[in-house]
Amino acid sequence: MTGHLIRDDSSDQTRFPWLSSYRLSSVENRLLADALRHYQVFTDAQFPPDVGRQSLLAQIAADKSLAQAAPGLKRLLEKARTDQVDCIYVTNLPTERSITCLLSLTLGSSIGKAFNQGSQKDGRLVMEVDSDRCDGEERTELDWHTEGAWIARDRRAEWVGLLGVENTPGSHVAYAPIKPVEQTLSARAKGWLHDESACFRFPRSFALDPTAWSAPRAVLSRSSLGHTEIAWPGSAVRSAKPGDTVGPVALAELSSEIGRQHVRAAIAAGSFLAFSNIRGVHRLEVAGDGYSLLYKTYARHSLRTLQAKGESGPLFSLTGADAPRAELLTVGIVA
Repeated sequence: MTGHLIRDDSSDQTRFPWLSSYRLSSVENRLLADALRHYQVFTDAQFPPDVGRQSLLAQIAADKSLAQAAPGLKRLLEKARTDQVDCIYVTNLPTERSITCLLSLTLGSSIGKAFNQGSQKDGRLVMEVDSDRCDGEERTELDWHTEGAWIARDRRAEWVGLLGVENTPGSHVAYAPIKPVEQTLSARAKGWLHDESACFRFPRSFALDPTAWSAPRAVLSRSSLGHTEIAWPGSAVRSAKPGDTVGPVALAELSSEIGRQHVRAAIAAGSFLAFSNIRGVHRLEVAGDGYSLLYKTYARHSLRTLQAKGESGPLFSLTGADAPRAELLTVGIVA
């Protein structure tokens, strides 16, 4: 699988049972674009700035437009929504810039409930991932990672959607599901990764002290349904115990197997990649001095665990009493 480039006709369910892909026909492309333009006209050709209205508009567009305009795409998104696959790849979507934000949120809303933490990407439901802005700490977006690894499991994004806006040829997003990776790990590495043996460094935007690290926790875990899950903040991880000789070896083995088993997808304009953020890791691969601009959305099956005092999203804030105990973060609604 090393370096495998997903192509429009590569939905090989025998090699990649966790992956499904779909290419819209020219008719589906046109019908979907027409439907989205209808909703843009409804909002005076402007994507509404209020995130609540954005979420409602995208849900309406998803319910009313997708099934009629592109039934095959609707079925594919349903497979993601019901966790039948870990990753989906869609091509030949409309590329008209005036409807791109609505298209991104409509696709994300078809997989789950769209939301965001208020401090991430200026608290927008449709977030921009611009490779030119990935410097310093944000370079972790270019390394293998899961989104919000330091956040409690019931508050993290379960699905991440990436819609291509601009992309230099040769730039990709890579994804690796953790289940087949875990099956190839040594017993020693697997034991360390499933134990509470690692600490994660919290990003500056979530911690008062940029040097703060989490309490010991596991990188890999098992869900109630028996799925292997992963929380991994890229390079911002270290062994919980001083002098631990197993941890660095286990992390290196994990990274090596992910590098061996991943798939790569070119997220050019008109392409959409969505993947489980709980059951796999991803990274952005920008060619040389190339450029990549993606629209990103987060989705969960339910936002109930994000609610505070009966309030609902879709925009939530993360606040912690102190950085060293950031795993006790509480979530509330942004006014």
